[in-house]
Amino acid sequence: PAGDIGKAWRCCEISSDGTKFIVGAHLFRLYTYNGSSWTDQIPAGDASKYWYCCGISSNGTKFIAGVTNGRLYTYDGSSWTEQRPAGDANKAWRSCGISSDGTKFIAGVSTGGRLYTYNGSSWTEQRPAGDVDKSWISCGISSDGTKFIAGVSGGRLYTYNGSSWTEQRPAG
Repeated sequence: PAGDIGKAWRCCEISSDGTKFIVGAHLFRLYTYNGSSWTDQIPAGDASKYWYCCGISSNGTKFIAGVTNGRLYTYDGSSWTEQRPAGDANKAWRSCGISSDGTKFIAGVSTGGRLYTYNGSSWTEQRPAGDVDKSWISCGISSDGTKFIAGVSGGRLYTYNGSSWTEQRPAG
């Protein structure tokens, strides 16, 4: 999608039917594929960014993408919107996920970070590890957007079952 140049690809996601993609390159661009051609996306203006996380809805029409030392953006099928779950500040967005219908999100900040969820109308700061900053390096969301999983770099794994967070301790 970026021509005949190697890139430091940081995120990639695929629609349920496997025909649509979203990919992000470190210090470059965010691209989508609609089944026949690639499009250079410019949600943060016409500038290269450190794209680090991205997600795609089941049908491939809605997206979420995050910039490290930048902002979080969502695409609703017609336009990009800058999201501010952590206030009006740049953050190190490292992980994000989107529900199948593209209306619910989870996103994590890695440096001095918090975890945030969007329920279709508002963002909520989540505190599965208590009221402390963590490096939320990975996260996932269920198809219906009601259950979550999130991992801390060098730390624990947490799941949300629709009503409460639980620390997980996989064997090994």
